[in-house]
This record gives sequence, C-alpha cells and structure tokens, in this order.
Amino acid sequence: MTDPVAFISAPAKINLRLLVGPPRTDGYHPVDSLMVALDGLTDTVMVAPADVRRVMCPGVEEQANLAWHALDALEAAVGRSLPCEVTIDKHIPAQAGLGGGSSDAAATLHGANHLFGLGLSLQELELIAGRVGSDVPFFIRGGAQWARGRGEILSDATTPPFAALIVKPDIGLATANVYRAFDAVPAPESSSDHHVPHDFAGLVEWMRNDLWPAALHCAPELAQVAERLIDEVGAHATLLCGSGSAVAGLFPTRAEAAAALLAG
Repeated sequence: MTDPVAFISAPAKINLRLLVGPPRTDGYHPVDSLMVALDGLTDTVMVAPADVRRVMCPGVEEQANLAWHALDALEAAVGRSLPCEVTIDKHIPAQAGLGGGSSDAAATLHGANHLFGLGLSLQELELIAGRVGSDVPFFIRGGAQWARGRGEILSDATTPPFAALIVKPDIGLATANVYRAFDAVPAPESSSDHHVPHDFAGLVEWMRNDLWPAALHCAPELAQVAERLIDEVGAHATLLCGSGSAVAGLFPTRAEAAAALLAG
C-alpha cells in the first residue's frame, strides 16, 4: 500500500446535450451526450485499509452501492482481494440525474488504485468502470466529454463558461422508469449536430435533453420547477439533469447564478 487513506472528490455532472436512440438488442439505449463535471456540488469518498470490505453511505445498503460493485470489478480485474473501508460523505442527491452514485464508484476506483499501489492507467480504470455502470467511465476522466454507446465511449470536448443553479424537487426519478416512459412516447427528432457553440447564448439554444418529455410523463410537476426557474429566479434557460428529477437553471456566470439565488 501507499498512503494509509485516500480522499477523493466525486463531482456531480450535467448533460448539456443528451440524445437518446431506441433500445438496442441488449436493452440499452444508445446515447450521444455532452457531459460536464460540475464544480461546487460534490461528494467526498474516503478509502482506507481494513480487514474486510465495508462501504458506508447514508441511505444506501452496502452491496446496493455502486462503490461496492466497483470494488467487485476492480478485484476481478487485478485478481486479488482488496479489503478496504469506503466512507461516502453525500451531498449529491439520489434519483436526481446528477450521477452521484456513478461518481462515487469512480472515486472508489481511483482511491483503491492509489491505496493499494495498483498502478492502473486511466484507460484501464475506464474499462473496469464500464463494467460497473454507464456513467462511471465519464467520472474516471471528468471534465467535459462526449459520451456515446451506452456512455462508455468517451472523447474530449470543450464548452463555453456557464453556471447551473440546480433544483431537486422532493420527488425522485428512477432511471429505468424514465427510459420506459421514453419508449412509450413519440421518438424525438434525430440530430447529428456536435458543434458546441462558443458562447453562452448559443449554448442555451443548442442544449437538449431527449428524456424531458418522458420525465414530465413520470413527474408532471417538473414543468412548474422549470417555469419558476425562468419566471421567479431569472434563469436564461432550463435543462433536465440526466434522467431527472433535478432541473438546472443556466446562467452565464457563477456570480449571476449566486445573485439570482439570493434574489429568488
């Protein structure tokens, strides 16, 4: 082992563009998404040595946590046991579309790789992450990435500066339920526009989430959340976060978002 304890920041994400295709033969929906890791909304994951594996996270049973599955996949990849204690300090809400569980899993992989001195590269960690969940490879790399396939095929991207004010309503949305609703509503118009605008005004016109109608079908009250972000808070535009239920109000700067929050 190297350092006795590893602390890793696990950020939330937003999908500035999420195009969804019909289900494949394996049941997964192909996506074409611009994903961005957010600065300011993070969990903290601590990975420490232990005699037996433990994963502690408020409200999530050990073996139901993606961090647990991440350790399963990592042990299978390296061919040995990696006993450790994972403690997750949660700030990213669940069933919000912000990727909190996937981010925690990726942070666990990073932490265990460091803790046990495994020396795995980012590419090797991404391959392992792909066995854990569709969004986990993105969080291994972070930043801004185009994610394709079921989310595991990544390519670097850039975006103009923006800030997001995120509202998580009391209701949560299970990803599987939203995708079932997606299959029941008319298919969205296809698009192949991967030219990310260079300024904020262009970005808000270009961003898109194909899951919005399905999320509204599951939780019609999300329409009121989006309306209030525009009418009462002054957001320039709104966007469903992943499969929901969180909705983001977009602003050109963090200062403007902070001022809008105080005023609202």
